[in-house]
Amino acid sequence: MTKLVVVEARRLLPVAVLFLMLVAVSLYDGLSSPAQPVTTLPNSVPYKTLVQTAQSGDVRSSVVTDLDAWVAMHNALGLELSDYDFDPKTEVAVFLVNCQLISTREAQGVVELTIVPDKNNCQLVLFDKNHLTAKANPQFLLVEASSKK
Repeated sequence: MTKLVVVEARRLLPVAVLFLMLVAVSLYDGLSSPAQPVTTLPNSVPYKTLVQTAQSGDVRSSVVTDLDAWVAMHNALGLELSDYDFDPKTEVAVFLVNCQLISTREAQGVVELTIVPDKNNCQLVLFDKNHLTAKANPQFLLVEASSKK
C-alpha cells in the first residue's frame, strides 16, 4: 500500500511545483506596482497615428493641409503612399520627424504638441478639423517635454 502512495506522489509532484510557481507569480504580480492608467490632459485634441517608421536627421515637423503637400511629404521622407484616403477638407496631417508625440493641448487656437526627441522615428499624426478651434488654418507648436523623473 505504501508503494502505491509513493508512485502517486511522484506523479503529483510536477503538478504541485507548477501550482506553487503559479501562486508565486500571481503574488508577485499583485504586489508589484500597478500599471499607471492613461489619462488625458484638459483641452487635449484627439488624434490618430497613421504611420510610424524610422528616419534620420534633426527634429522637425510639417503641417499638411492639401493633397499636393501630402504627396510631397511622403516623397520627401521616402514613405510609400498608404491606402488611407486623406481628406484635406476634414483633416490636418502633421509629420513629426525624430520625435514622439506624447500629448496634445489646444490653447487660444494653437495646438501644442508635446514631444520627446526620438532619433530615427517618423510619425504621421492626423487631426480631425471638427476638434480644432481654428478649422481654416490651424497652428501647431512643438513643445519638448521636460524629463523630470
